[in-house]
Amino acid sequence: MAEESLIPSLSAGVVGSRFVTQDEVDTAKQRREEQWKAAYARRVSLGQEPPPQQQEEVYDGRSLAEKLAANRIAKQEEWEEKTKLANQFRALEEDEIMFLDSIRERQEEEERQRKEKDGEEVKNFKECVFY
Repeated sequence: MAEESLIPSLSAGVVGSRFVTQDEVDTAKQRREEQWKAAYARRVSLGQEPPPQQQEEVYDGRSLAEKLAANRIAKQEEWEEKTKLANQFRALEEDEIMFLDSIRERQEEEERQRKEKDGEEVKNFKECVFY
């Protein structure tokens, strides 16, 4: 009998307090269900919409290492997807900048000439009509 008291028990002490038994889980589930039924009865008697019933958590039998690895892979894929678009663009080189500037200057010159031509036509029209 003295030997049994020397062997530490996992259910007692600090370690045992971290574990939850199936009976405690069932009791908590039953208590939540009773609370939901009471809230349902109160809301229905007042003519209000009843509260939504909570869904049970889905048990995930994977180990913590597997869950963390899956999360790490998902985050890595998300980061790669986010940076993939950014990698498609690059800075313009000097000759590309010069080419684009020449096109812009040519378009501005054509626009200026068109405005001058339109201005002259309007001036000629006014001279013909008013004189």
